[in-house]
Amino acid sequence: MRTRSGRLVVLSALLALGCHGKDEARTLVTAVDAYRAASNDAKPARADALDKVECTDTDVCAVKAACTKSADATARGLRLQQEVQAAAKDGGGDPNALEDKWKRASSDLAEGYGLLEECRTKTQALHEHYGI
Repeated sequence: MRTRSGRLVVLSALLALGCHGKDEARTLVTAVDAYRAASNDAKPARADALDKVECTDTDVCAVKAACTKSADATARGLRLQQEVQAAAKDGGGDPNALEDKWKRASSDLAEGYGLLEECRTKTQALHEHYGI
């Protein structure tokens, strides 16, 4: 009898872990989808929200790491572009400094876009693994 109840406890624990991973995956996928759907003006805030998604499941955390790399680099680039555009509009700022900042923004954007496919692939794998 003890063996049977022990098995039930282990099975229940495994099922709970599986459900927790699925919940984490769903939360992460929702945050990634919101980031992707956001306008460029809203992407930095969505990237910040993606950074705050909690994960404990190894697979979910690996997907989060891939997606935050892409989103954070893109957000940095977009923020720098916004700063340059605001400074240019106001007529302020050293033109050389603005040019350097624009180059950094372009580099960050290229980095973020370059990492996007890994995020897409890993997010799709979560969809398939958890049926979400």
